[in-house]
Amino acid sequence: MSLAFQQRRHQIVGDCRQLKMDVDSYNDNRLPVQPIQMIFDFTFDLEELALAA
Repeated sequence: MSLAFQQRRHQIVGDCRQLKMDVDSYNDNRLPVQPIQMIFDFTFDLEELALAA
């Protein structure tokens, strides 16, 4: 199970990396007045989901 969890975490990190690259590309190419900022700290999201469960 430990290996499975490590693999799943690695997949999530890969998704976050791709999201960051997408946001960076958008900001670099579109030059919005307010660039999109992504926060990759999911602590509050996880706490909120735990409370809703």
